[in-house]
Amino acid sequence: MAVIFAEQQPIDGSDPGVAAIRLVNKQRGANHITCGVATFEPGAEIPMHTHPCEESVIILEGKATAHVDGEVFQLGKYDTTFVPPLVPHCFKNESDQKMVISYFYPAVDVSRDPVDEGGPGQ
Repeated sequence: MAVIFAEQQPIDGSDPGVAAIRLVNKQRGANHITCGVATFEPGAEIPMHTHPCEESVIILEGKATAHVDGEVFQLGKYDTTFVPPLVPHCFKNESDQKMVISYFYPAVDVSRDPVDEGGPGQ
């Protein structure tokens, strides 16, 4: 068993306005799961993308706009998405408050593959 203290983990700020913390992954010794949390500043978003595996996201704080396979959903606290592999999706914070999500993948080698915003499913 391992205990991971979020405040001791590095922050990935590679997406503007998004601070992501990887909590469980291959580097921590996981064999079948990746998870973490991400804080979105007002107006921040993760661009449209797919993953080679399933993904579940739980809104922990604030409001999110989720675009999933051409549909748009307004989500609030504890609302949860389940996205199958290769389905285009993205999350946006269109509010004036911060948004915090937790994300889960049943894999340790997870890629985020960009999707053309004007492509299929849009």
